[in-house]
Amino acid sequence: MNQITTLFVLVVVLLCGSKLEAKIFERCELARALKYNYHIPAHQLATWVCIANYESHFNTGAINTQSGDHGIFQISQIYWCSNSNSPGKGCNSVCSRYRDDDIRDDVACIKKVFAEHQRLFGNGFHAWTTVFLSNVI
Repeated sequence: MNQITTLFVLVVVLLCGSKLEAKIFERCELARALKYNYHIPAHQLATWVCIANYESHFNTGAINTQSGDHGIFQISQIYWCSNSNSPGKGCNSVCSRYRDDDIRDDVACIKKVFAEHQRLFGNGFHAWTTVFLSNVI
């Protein structure tokens, strides 16, 4: 290979490897994923789907630059994820991981958030202000 071809291949590999792919879920698609892939209890599904709708319009790449919330469930960088390159805070993760198309880590984190708020306040959903604003529960 000549130098230009080698450089071109290197640039393409670097661009592909560093690209974050976001996804906008359909409502029922998210509900199915939460239920069957991530074992969210059936009685919680409607609330989680509503939270995702109000918080991010089902967009995994959503970021609120004012509050520092990330991803489809708008996970807070204040308490739950690190806005640096090193994992940290309550979910021991970097916030950018919540802005890709893989919601596995998002769901693991929201389960922690939910459990902590359930333990402290008796309602795990109260961690999301949208629950109050939308009268979800």
